[in-house]
Amino acid sequence: MTTETYAPTPAGEIPAPRPTPGEAAAAMGPMPWLTATGRIDQVLTAWGRGELAEVPSGISFDVLLTPLTLGRDTVHRMHAAGRQVGPVVLGPLGAEFIVERGSATGWSASHSLVLRQGALVLLPPPGDDTHVVGSRSWLVPPCRPETGAPLCCAELTMAGALAEPFQAAVQDAAARREWPCAR
Repeated sequence: MTTETYAPTPAGEIPAPRPTPGEAAAAMGPMPWLTATGRIDQVLTAWGRGELAEVPSGISFDVLLTPLTLGRDTVHRMHAAGRQVGPVVLGPLGAEFIVERGSATGWSASHSLVLRQGALVLLPPPGDDTHVVGSRSWLVPPCRPETGAPLCCAELTMAGALAEPFQAAVQDAAARREWPCAR
């Protein structure tokens, strides 16, 4: 027996079923940044079960870890400037920006760090920040179902593109005396 979740609809309309994590995973298009890890089958299997997927960083992507409030502010600033942001995971330690491999080399922004090569990153199934699995969700999902087309997958951000908005977020947090920021 399967359970279905339904999207809210105006009164009188029959609600359309929401895709399960497995259906969402199966509908995804190519994700070269994830495929190149050699773990795409394991990732899709885990996501199909609604579970976290383990993927090592530094093979086909790097990960920048920031405090949660600074990560959210950085994404907001990127969007406000009309700039695309690649996938960002929300986890118990903060926001994890999945960026182009090698682009985080030399990253030295305060209040952030680059995960070492081979560090396992736990990726939640596709969904928005209300779909939490194991204390993890997507701030910016790798796939964006709101386009109405087959899920189109995000490209990764170059770490350098995050430097200015991130530093501005750090400065604003300090000016508001919100530092150290809560994660």
